[in-house]
Amino acid sequence: MKFETMRVAESIGDDYLVATYYMKSDVEPDLYDWVKLVAADQTAGTWTHVEGETPEVVEKYGAKVIGIYPMAGERAVVARIAFPTRNFPAYLPMIMSTVAGNVLGQDGIRLVDIDFPESVLKELPGPMMGIDGIRKLLNVYNRPLVGAILKPCIGVTPDVSAAGALKAAMGGADVIKDDELQSYPEYSPMEKRVRAVMDLLRANGKDKACLYAVNITGENLFDRARRAIDAGANSLMVNYQSMGWGAVEDFIRAMKRENLIYPIFGHCAGMGAYYRSAANGIATALSCGKLARIVGMDMPLVYPDSGRFGISTNELVETHAQCIAPMKNIKSCFMTVAGGVHAGAIEYLMNLLGNDCMLMAGGGIYGHPMGAEAGAKSILDAMEAYGKGQKVQDAALNSPELAAAVEKWGTHGG
Repeated sequence: MKFETMRVAESIGDDYLVATYYMKSDVEPDLYDWVKLVAADQTAGTWTHVEGETPEVVEKYGAKVIGIYPMAGERAVVARIAFPTRNFPAYLPMIMSTVAGNVLGQDGIRLVDIDFPESVLKELPGPMMGIDGIRKLLNVYNRPLVGAILKPCIGVTPDVSAAGALKAAMGGADVIKDDELQSYPEYSPMEKRVRAVMDLLRANGKDKACLYAVNITGENLFDRARRAIDAGANSLMVNYQSMGWGAVEDFIRAMKRENLIYPIFGHCAGMGAYYRSAANGIATALSCGKLARIVGMDMPLVYPDSGRFGISTNELVETHAQCIAPMKNIKSCFMTVAGGVHAGAIEYLMNLLGNDCMLMAGGGIYGHPMGAEAGAKSILDAMEAYGKGQKVQDAALNSPELAAAVEKWGTHGG
């Protein structure tokens, strides 16, 4: 079999972006030919020769296959394909169109990772503040951030949201966010909600110690951000997958151009359609970790490994690594674990992820038997106990709030 586009990785230089795919099929006659076709389809080629497709064009603009690794025990390979960066601007929608466009419409292909060369990374936005910037802003070090999701998530007026935010803040929450379902309903306009929450936090001395990430998801993100900031917002939230890579990247770039440096919370609503299949879509660590970080999310939400949302422990750990590992000019970000988190899970999650993350609860705070303030305090107490080397059950002996949480929800991994 002739394979004109196969190269060794050392030969391609820094002018290529490398995508890694898991490819499995029981019907493709030859998996190596299949990899070759994918490389051609996504660059200078197609399933048949066409006029103008000269060897010179293919050499300059065609993708290069730099690795095919057969998987033991299954008819599958891991393939690494290098795409010339001259084919696309450093703009995530075009990058994703290149590496995940038509190719992911085929059965059995999963995009596992993307290796970005420095020439591309330096042109992409990344988080505005990152872990270091947010820690400095809040003066919180040596532990994860405590996060709260406002509940009830919808159907309540701004004053109710404000009262709920204050309870969590008084209990020790560092970040409070809207639910992803709450944006700009008639009963709670964004600007009124921001003013109500921030005024109450300010009146109780919590406006500097606590971020309120108001959901601005909707038409014209930058305009909505300006209106939220004018109303007093100290943090913003977007449902980044639902909005799309282009809209979010444009928003982050506009914020930077105007020197509006605010921490951005990113919700992964809808991302399950990409990561849930083991044989198709986009890997969790890439979709919810690396790409969310690169597009500019300071605090990207990821579901825990409790089983409800289909993320394994290994996926959670790998996603966290993609959020904190050095990446040239791209700042690290606070991976935010949310979805069934409560005080009894803190020891397990901190043992898994360490301090550079945010552990966020909705029901685990607002469903606490002693109230939301106690719910937030129970999570903070669990974090502080872990930092001292205490088991959560032992710490609960000196914390009624933690004891009540453990009694109601138990412990995870204990």
